[in-house]
Amino acid sequence: MPRRLPNLKQLRAFEAAARLGSFKAAAEELHVTQAAISHQIKALEDDLDQELFHRRTRKVHPTAHARDFAARLTKAFQAISSATEELTQQQMEGEITVTMAPFYANRIILPRLAKFQELYPGLLVRPDMSSGVVDFRRDDIDAGVRYGMGDWPGLTCVLLHKDILSPVAAPELLKGWDLPIDPAIISGMTLGFDESTPGDWVRWLKAAGSDVTPHGTLIGYGNRARMMDMALSGLGVALADYRLTAADVERGNLVRLHPATIPSEKAMYIVYPATDHPDPRVIAFSDWLKDVLISLSPSD
Repeated sequence: MPRRLPNLKQLRAFEAAARLGSFKAAAEELHVTQAAISHQIKALEDDLDQELFHRRTRKVHPTAHARDFAARLTKAFQAISSATEELTQQQMEGEITVTMAPFYANRIILPRLAKFQELYPGLLVRPDMSSGVVDFRRDDIDAGVRYGMGDWPGLTCVLLHKDILSPVAAPELLKGWDLPIDPAIISGMTLGFDESTPGDWVRWLKAAGSDVTPHGTLIGYGNRARMMDMALSGLGVALADYRLTAADVERGNLVRLHPATIPSEKAMYIVYPATDHPDPRVIAFSDWLKDVLISLSPSD
């Protein structure tokens, strides 16, 4: 006799609402709208041909039969979750090689990689420190952390973060100035920028509330590491990513001239060969890195 299995989404909505005593709380837990929860539960009630909740203004209470049904579903979902976790953990072993630019890796990934290894002790992430283009069909590489527009053919490109650009300079360059420095004054300094996006300083000045245009010396860089070297050396001001400059600002090697920021057109991505069955170890590393980057984002 075939099993009778109601719609899984409807069961999850019902179980969460019964356990939490609220359609709203269930919606927050399942990352859907409250209306979607209500609709799914109504559809389940229609399918089962019985009412599952006593609905009140601010709370919902499962009926007597529904309480037992919900308790059994909770146990079933916990068993499914445990089985999935065990299966996933079995796959989190071995070694993956991730190519990454040294500049980004040294500032963002490597100082925190031990935390990932604590989460997955059986999985070793081997950084391949290179800025060169990788051929995944030829090279022994599982994934890459790359900077650009996310338009690489044949690859799955998972957005990690868009750059948030902020003006920074060495403290010796700013002696005699009080912070924040007027954008009109900044516009006359030696200004470094990403040469692939030459309008960044114009956009930043506008975001900072200034109608002036850059009139100091403008130096374009094809490499973000070189632009940061310029700022650290005291030669000028770099319009650089907030996360990449955070450690140097904290150490006092760099100073933020003004609180205004702008988003960059470019972004950091995890990339790997396009496939219907991506390596779960790469997915785990990608999810972990996204969480790290969220923690480094500027506060609102």
